[in-house]
Amino acid sequence: MKYLVTFFTLLLCAFTAQAQLDSLQQLPEVIVSDVKLRTHTAGISIQTITDNSIQKSRTSLTGLLQTNSLIYLRENGPGGVSSPSFRGTNAQQTAVVWNGINLNSQFTGQTDFNTISTKNYDNVSVRAGGGSVIYGSGAIGGSVHLENDISFGNEFTNKISTGYGSFNTQLISAKTNFSKTKWHFDAAVDYQNSDNDFEYLDTDQSNENGEFENVNFNVNVGYLLEASTKRTQLLKLYHNTYIGDRNFSGTLTAVSNDAYEDQNTRTLAVWERLGKRYDGTLRVAHIFEQFRFFDNTDNREFFSIGKSSRFLANYDATITIDSKKKLTLSGEYNTITADGSSIEDQSRTVGSLVALWKHTLTNRFSYELQARQETVSDFDSPFLLSVGADYSIPNSTNTFKNTFSLNASRNYRVPTFNDLFWQGPGATGNPDVLPETSLQAEVGHTFSTKGFTSNVRGYYIQTEDLIKWLPDNSGIWSPINIAETQHYGLEIGFNYDKQINEHHFTANAQYGYTIAEDEATGNQLTYVPKNKVIISLAHQYKWLHTFIENRFNGEVYTTTDNTAFVDNYIVSNIGVTANIILNKSNVMVITGRLNNVFNTNYQTIAFRPNPGRNFLIQTTFTF
Repeated sequence: MKYLVTFFTLLLCAFTAQAQLDSLQQLPEVIVSDVKLRTHTAGISIQTITDNSIQKSRTSLTGLLQTNSLIYLRENGPGGVSSPSFRGTNAQQTAVVWNGINLNSQFTGQTDFNTISTKNYDNVSVRAGGGSVIYGSGAIGGSVHLENDISFGNEFTNKISTGYGSFNTQLISAKTNFSKTKWHFDAAVDYQNSDNDFEYLDTDQSNENGEFENVNFNVNVGYLLEASTKRTQLLKLYHNTYIGDRNFSGTLTAVSNDAYEDQNTRTLAVWERLGKRYDGTLRVAHIFEQFRFFDNTDNREFFSIGKSSRFLANYDATITIDSKKKLTLSGEYNTITADGSSIEDQSRTVGSLVALWKHTLTNRFSYELQARQETVSDFDSPFLLSVGADYSIPNSTNTFKNTFSLNASRNYRVPTFNDLFWQGPGATGNPDVLPETSLQAEVGHTFSTKGFTSNVRGYYIQTEDLIKWLPDNSGIWSPINIAETQHYGLEIGFNYDKQINEHHFTANAQYGYTIAEDEATGNQLTYVPKNKVIISLAHQYKWLHTFIENRFNGEVYTTTDNTAFVDNYIVSNIGVTANIILNKSNVMVITGRLNNVFNTNYQTIAFRPNPGRNFLIQTTFTF
C-alpha cells in the first residue's frame, strides 16, 4: 500500500511539473455533480459543511460529522467500523450518496464512515429527512452527500500534505487540479496508517490489535463538448478507489485477533446536455465492493470473502415549462451480483421511474411533488411519494429572511443480500423478508439576517416491517419483519458570522432531541441519544486561525429493555492553523489540533473506550 501511495504521489507531481507553465489566475465556472441536491429542496434542511471544517478535521467522514452534525456515530474505536444513527434510525437507514449515486453496501445495507476520506471531496452535505424518492433505498433518516466539482477555465492548483499524530499515526495526501477552457482534470490520493495502541483510561489495558492503514484515490475528468447560447454539452468521469487493511481490536471484556481487508471501487461516466428549455443527463456507473475477513491476523491463509458488482444506467430529462414550472422525469436500471463464502451466486435487477414537479407559485411560495415506483426481481417494492413546500414571510426592508417549510414523504429500505441469502455458521438469511417502509413529516422555520441564521425543525417518523436479526428456538439467527418504531424530535441550529476590522468570528451551535421507540415495548431504541449538542467557535486574525469544538452526547441504552447504558459525555477539541504566504502562488498551512482536551473517558459503544488526550499536526503546501 505504501508503494501504491508513493506511485500516485509521484504521478501527481509529474503532472504538476508539466502543467505549471500555463497557470493563469481566473475564476472558473463550477459544474456541480448532484443537481437534484441543490434543486429539489422544498421543505428539506440541507447543511453544507465548509471547506475549512473539512480541512481541519481528521481525514475520515466520522471525524468530520461528529463535530459538525447531529448524526450520532457508533465507532468501534479509531479506524474501526463506524455506523451512523440519523434522527434515531439505524445505520442501514442513512444513505451515503457519491456524486448523485447511492453507495450503501449490497451486503450490509450501510456505509462504513471510516472508509470515506473527506479530503478528496469539494463538498460534503448533510440532508436531513426522507429522500428515498430521489436517492433510493436507505434514505430514511437522512443522507450524506460527497461531491466532486467540475470546473472549466484557466486554473491550476496543487496541494501536498503530511501529518503525524498520537499512536504513531501518519498521514500523507496529494491533490492536483488543472482546467482549461474545455478540459478539467483533478486527482487526489490520501493515505493514513496508525498503530492505534492508545491506553484505556482508568485501566491498565490498551487498545490491542487495533492497527490500520488505508488509501483513498480519486480522479475526476471533464470535457466541454459544446458551449453556446442555445445549449451546453459536456462529458464527465468520476472515479474513487478505497483499499483498507485493519485489525479489529477487542473490548474491555474480550480480546480479539480478527482482521479485515476491504476494497471498493466506484466509476461514474456522465453525458450532460444543458439548454434553456430542456436538460438531459445520462449516467453509467459501476460499483464494486469486496471484503476478506480473517479470524486470525497472524495466519491470513484462511479467510471468508464476499464481493458484489453493481452496474447502473439512468437518464434524467428536465423540461422547463416556464420560469416558474419545471418537470423532471428519470429512469434507472440496476443489475447486481454477489458471491462469497456465505452467499453463493445471487443476483438482483432493479428498474425505477421517478417524476419530480417543482412549481414556484409566487415569489414567496413554492412547492414540489415527487413520486417513485420500482420493479425488483426478488420482492415487491412500495410506491413512494413526497410533497414539500416553502413559504417566505414578506419583508419590506429586505433586511432579513423568514421562511416556513413543510415536508411529508414515504420512504423505504430494501433487504440486503445478507438479509435474504446469508448462509453461515449460526445464522441464515430469510428470502421472505419484506422491505422496510416509513411515513414521515417535518415542519421547519428558518430565520436569517446579516451574519446570523437560525433553523428550527420538528419531525415524526413511523417505520413498519423493520428488519431485525433474532435467534430462533435452536439459537440460529435470522432476519424477520417484527418491529414497528416511531421517531420524533426537535432540531435547533444557530450560526453567527461577524467581521470586525481584521478579526473574523464564527460560532455554530446545534441541539438535537430525539425519541426513538419500539412501539411494542415503549422503550428507547439502542444507541440513540435523546440529547446531542455541538458548539464550535472560531477566530481568524490575518494569517492565524484558532478553533474550539465541543460535543455533548446524552446516555444511550445498550440493551432493548433499557437496563444497561453508556453514560453521557462531553468531548472538547482545540486547534490552531497558521497560513504562511511564501509568495504570490505558494502557501504553506500548518495545523495543529489537540483532541479530547480534558482527557475524558468515554464510549460510543459499550466496553469500547475511545482515546484520551491526543494530538495531530499537519502541514499542507499549496502551489
